Amino acid sequence: MVGIVVVWIGNLCCAIRNLWRRALRRRVDYVRLAIGGALPEFVAAPPWWQRRFLGVRVPLSLSQLRRQFARIAADPQVRGVLLTIDGLAAGWATLQSLRDEIGRLRARGKHVVAYLLTPDLIGYYAACAANAIVVPPTAFLNIVGLRSEVPFLKDALAKVGLEAEVEAVSPYKSAGEQFVRSDMSPENRAQLERLFDLRFAQILQAIGAGRAKDPAEVQALIDRAPLSARAALEHGLVDALRYEDELEEYLKLGTRAPAILDWPQAHRALRLQPTRHQRRLVAVVPVEGTIMAGQSRTLPIPIPLIGVQQAGAESISQALRQAERNRRVAAVVLYINSRGGDAFASDLIWREVLRVRQTKPVVVAMGDVAASGGYYIAAPAAAIVAQPGTLTGSIGVVLLRPILAGMLERAGINTVVLSRGAHSGLLSINQPPTESERLALRELIFSIYADFKQRVCEGRGLAEDQLEPIAGGRVWMGEEALRLGLVDQLGGLPEALLRAQELAGLPLDRNAPLVLLRGGREKLPPQPFPLNRPADIAPALGALLWPRVWALLPFDALC
Repeated sequence: MVGIVVVWIGNLCCAIRNLWRRALRRRVDYVRLAIGGALPEFVAAPPWWQRRFLGVRVPLSLSQLRRQFARIAADPQVRGVLLTIDGLAAGWATLQSLRDEIGRLRARGKHVVAYLLTPDLIGYYAACAANAIVVPPTAFLNIVGLRSEVPFLKDALAKVGLEAEVEAVSPYKSAGEQFVRSDMSPENRAQLERLFDLRFAQILQAIGAGRAKDPAEVQALIDRAPLSARAALEHGLVDALRYEDELEEYLKLGTRAPAILDWPQAHRALRLQPTRHQRRLVAVVPVEGTIMAGQSRTLPIPIPLIGVQQAGAESISQALRQAERNRRVAAVVLYINSRGGDAFASDLIWREVLRVRQTKPVVVAMGDVAASGGYYIAAPAAAIVAQPGTLTGSIGVVLLRPILAGMLERAGINTVVLSRGAHSGLLSINQPPTESERLALRELIFSIYADFKQRVCEGRGLAEDQLEPIAGGRVWMGEEALRLGLVDQLGGLPEALLRAQELAGLPLDRNAPLVLLRGGREKLPPQPFPLNRPADIAPALGALLWPRVWALLPFDALC
C-alpha cells in the first residue's frame, strides 16, 4: 500500500512538472548524444570523491543509452537524435544491440542522424542503422575489413629459458597454444576462418541493408577502402559532407533553425513518463571478465589469459544469494560477458545458478562473448539469449603449465628437490612433469571435461551424442548456437528481460526497472538446496603462474 501511494504521489509530481515544462515552451527538435568507447552494458560509478574532486566522469553504458532512447521516443515534440560517433570500440554483439536500439527508436518515428567522426568499420557498422550518415568533408572512410594478428611466443620464451606445457581436451580448445607453438594449429585456423567468414557476412549484410546495397557491392567497396569522403558520398555510403558547425543548417526544418540540445540540457525539457508500482522485479547479476576465485576486481594492467577485469566467484555467488533471498525479486537475468576462466570457480557459480533456478526463473543474456566457463555457468538457466555475433560454446577445458627449469639454469640457480609421493611434483613449475604426472593431469582434465558436458546435457536437454560433435572446445557464433540448441533465442538484454518476465508471470515491460546486484561485502551463506525439486596484480599473477585447469576461450572477440 505504501508503495502504491509513493508511486501515485510521484506521478502527480510528474504531471505537474510536465505542465510546467509545457508552459515554459522548452523546445527540443534533436537530442545530441555522444557515443564512444567500449559501451559496456553496465558501468559501476566511480567513488563520489573522484567525481567531485578529480572530475572523473561515468562512461556511457548501453543500459543508460537505452533509457535515454526510451525518454526520447516517448516525447512527441522531439523529431530525432543526432548521434556523434567518435572512438567507438565496442564488441560486435554490443554493436548489434546498439543497432537494435537505433532501429527501435526509428520504429517509434524518430529521425536518427549519425555524425561519424571516427569513420572506421566499427563506427560505420553502427552508423548504418541510422536514417542518415554525415561525415566531415576531409574524413576518410576506413572500412578496410577485419584483421586479427596473433603472436606466438614459444620461440621468444625459449630464448630466455622459459617453456610451457598444455593439455587440452581437443585441438579446438586452443587457449594456451600461443605459448607452446610457433604457428597456429590447423584446427584453430579452420575455426577462426569460419568465424571470420560469419562475422564478415554479418557486417556486409548490415551495411547493405542500411545503405540499400547488395552485399557483393559492399564487399567491393570495402576492398577499395579507404575511401575519401567525396568518394564515399558518390558511392552512396554516406548522405552528406558537413563540418560540425554546419549540422544545424543540415537539420533545418524549413526556414526554422532546429533546437539541438545535448542530453544534460535536453532531459530537463523532455516529457517525464509516469511510472507504475512494481511489486515484483527482475534482478540482473553481471558476470564480466575472466572468471576467477574470490572477489570481482579490475586490475591496473592486463595480464596474459586473465586480462584486466575479473569476475570473482565469491562476488557473483553473493549477488545470486541476494537475489534468491529478496522477496521482491521474481526472476534473475544473468548477464554474461566473459570468455570463461578458472574451471573450479565456474563450477561454484554454476551451483549457485542451479540452486536459484529451483525457486526463481534464471535467464542468461550473453554479451560479446560467453564461452567456455562463461557457457558453463549459463547451462542451467531456464533460457539463454544471445546476439547473432556473440561468441559462445567452447565447451572444453585446458591446462596450462609454465616451466621455469631453463630460466633457472641460465640464472645459475640449482634446485634441490626432496619429495615423497609419485606425483609430488605435479603442480611444480620448476621442473617438467614426468610421464606419470602427465598421465595424471590428462586424466584430471578429461574428468573435468566430462563434468562440463554433463552440466550442459542436463541444462540444455541434450544427449551426449548430440553434444560431442559441437563440444571439444569448438566456438560458435550466436546464430550458429541457436541452430545447434546451445541458445534459445537471439537478442540482447531487453529480450532476456521479457523472457524472464514471461517465465515469472510478470507483465511484459521492456522498460521495467531492474535491480542490479554485484554482491557487495555482505557474506550470505547458501540456502539449502530444495529437496523437493530435481536436481589485485599479485594474486592474478599467482593465478597465472600456478598450474590450473582453465575453461577459457583463447580470444575475446574477432577484430
